[in-house]
Amino acid sequence: MATVNPYLTFDGNCEAAFNFYKSAFCGDFSGLNRFGEMPPQDGMPRFLRI
Repeated sequence: MATVNPYLTFDGNCEAAFNFYKSAFCGDFSGLNRFGEMPPQDGMPRFLRI
């Protein structure tokens, strides 16, 4: 079965947006991974902008 891994990008305010929705829905993050902190992967450019 195929797996989909969506990635959301924001123009510099992603963490603020996620914190807003966390407080609005009284939720919590199971984890927070920033793109710049992720290890490079084979075959994927380090910075990809669409």
